Formats: sequence, C-alpha cells, structure tokens
Amino acid sequence: MLHRIGSPGQGSALAGAVALALVLVPSGAAQAVITTTLLSLSGNRLTLRVGSAGGTIDNVAFTVSGANLQPSPAPVTRPDTVTVLLTADKALLALAVNTVRLTVTAAPGLGCTTPTSCGSTSIPFSTIGWVSTNPDATGQDIQSGSFNASGSPQQLAQFPLPLLSVLSARTEMNNALRFSYANSTLYPSGTYTGRVTFTATMF
Repeated sequence: MLHRIGSPGQGSALAGAVALALVLVPSGAAQAVITTTLLSLSGNRLTLRVGSAGGTIDNVAFTVSGANLQPSPAPVTRPDTVTVLLTADKALLALAVNTVRLTVTAAPGLGCTTPTSCGSTSIPFSTIGWVSTNPDATGQDIQSGSFNASGSPQQLAQFPLPLLSVLSARTEMNNALRFSYANSTLYPSGTYTGRVTFTATMF
C-alpha cells in the first residue's frame, strides 16, 4: 500500500492527494463476510486479494484542499471502498491447520518526496485509518481502525477453520474498507510516500 500527499502549490497549506496503492493477489468473489463451504477435494491453499482482481496495484487518492483546512481541519474520506478478500482451503486430513491470520505492516511514516516544498517532513502512518463497512458480528474479521505506524506487524483479523469435516472446506473472509486521512495536523505542502504490506498466514 502506497500513500502519497501532494500539493497544487497553495502556499504552506497542506493540499493535494493521498494515494494508497494495494498489492493484489487474484481470488474469487465472496457474498458474505465470513463463510465456509465444503469442497469435494482440495489441498491446503491460501489466497489474498486487496483491491481489484488481476494482480494490479490500485491507488486510493485523497485530495486535501483549502475546504478541508478552514476554518478548521477536517478528515478526508474516500467515498469508495477497498475489498479485502481472503480465501483459505483446508484439506480433509489437515488436522494441524486450524487458523487464518491477516496482518498489515506499515512504515513509521510517509516521507516527503518533494524536498523543495516539504523538506524531510514525515507524516505518521497512524493518520491513515479505515472504517470496515461490513464487519462480522463475531469480531474475527477486519474491524475499523488505523495503522499503528510502529513498523511491526499489526493483526487485522484472525478466524478459525473447521476442525473436522467429511470433505475439504473453503473459508472466505470478505471486508470492504473505506479509508480516510485524519488531517488533524498542518504539514508542509508536498508529496509524501510510504508503503504497507498485507500478509495472510494459515496455521
């Protein structure tokens, strides 16, 4: 995930765009938040898709303009959502594989890439958050939150797989996230860039 804040050159006021570029792994569509279906035969397999299908990188851009700064700073929220789809296939006799976990790792900050306007300024990744528009009642999928900006993995979701079944099983988690930029601090105009990584594990 790539974040970028840019400026159209309106003095020292923060204005421009924040972009989120998500690395994607293709997978099928899901119709519910967490669902489990039975398969005739399948080996252990885990797929993760963040954003569009096809292995492309999506950009989610925020425009922070004067209207968001005066008379007081206001958060900037994207109206569209980003889909996070995680699919776990568990083989019939895979008794030691019982859990799926999703984590995200963000850099401590978004660094300035236009030094003539913002120098060495860095914006904390914790200023980027999201609302999970379809959280599961169990609380085991992605809930609303923000990046912790610690540089360490941050758990987003963890859910169990069927322990015993007469067939192989497929469990899917499907969340739609709406990202926002807190915009609570005035930073120098410019372009700021950083990266986060989503990681899925099955154990």
